[in-house]
Amino acid sequence: MSASLQDLGLTDAVSSEAHSFLTALPPETQADLELGRVVGVERATYQVWTAQGPEEALLAGTLRQRGAEHLLQPVIGDWLVVQRLPGVQSLRIVHVLPRRTTFARAVNGGLSEQIITANVDIVFIVTAPGEDFDVARLGRYITAVQRSGAQPVVLLNKTDLSKDPAVLVERIRQHSPEVPVHEVTALQEQGVAAVRPYFRTGVTVALIGSSGVGKSTLTNALLGKEVALTGTVRPTDQQGRHTTTGRTLYALPGGGLLIDNPGLRDIAVWDEKDSGAGFEVIEETAAHCRFRKCTHTTEPGCAVKRAVQQGIIPADLLAAYQRTQGLPARRPKRS
Repeated sequence: MSASLQDLGLTDAVSSEAHSFLTALPPETQADLELGRVVGVERATYQVWTAQGPEEALLAGTLRQRGAEHLLQPVIGDWLVVQRLPGVQSLRIVHVLPRRTTFARAVNGGLSEQIITANVDIVFIVTAPGEDFDVARLGRYITAVQRSGAQPVVLLNKTDLSKDPAVLVERIRQHSPEVPVHEVTALQEQGVAAVRPYFRTGVTVALIGSSGVGKSTLTNALLGKEVALTGTVRPTDQQGRHTTTGRTLYALPGGGLLIDNPGLRDIAVWDEKDSGAGFEVIEETAAHCRFRKCTHTTEPGCAVKRAVQQGIIPADLLAAYQRTQGLPARRPKRS
């Protein structure tokens, strides 16, 4: 992609924060420092867009040592101060600028947060007809987005799979009347034109939703070319393969920015005032259940029930989770 820092969302506020950081440093250390934005995240490296274009960057040692402090751990969408050292191929990330918005989920049983994206203006919550469609779960996504400071928008993708998608749209609107809802079929590019007005120069939009709902297909449709891998959906359970494994920020040809996120089976909303109420520990443990659609009630080989029996997951937490799923709460007996 070809974009300037202004195209990537550089604002006067970001420039001011960078200026304040730089002017507080000794003059001799300022010469090799510059501004950039995280456009890609892999396990050990970052793709950072600077005035010279996209480049690879690594964390400075001081940031790695203090990585538990989330403001110092870069995520997709962050604005950074990076250092360009002579003879070194990769940039060195030395400072993460303050975030305007953060989208986070609760982890470790709701005791801490994981920042997923930063400085996002709008979040497209993508769902599809079939087993993925869950109004209660959409509500949790919407709550998380609203708390981040971004605007939530729901996209009902793959509407060709439903005999009457208008019924599903109405269910979403009844649950969250303040949230815009759009019908799209990204594979045929139907309805895509209706969501393009959300993209404007400097505006960052993120996609979230379960695997298999068509986020990567939608990314390709919006960009007008195939940049994100897409995968088929299993007919047995309508679940898709995790085709997106890393987060990437793309610049759209007509202006605006798009972040495609890996699929999330569910989300536990992070709330500092009630940080122990997260369901993320259940979702993480559920990955080890024998059945992918395990309800953690009567199925054999349920890792969540086993964790409750061992005292790892509180029985009350599982009961609360089951109520949000519309399931009868059954507390496993502890051994």
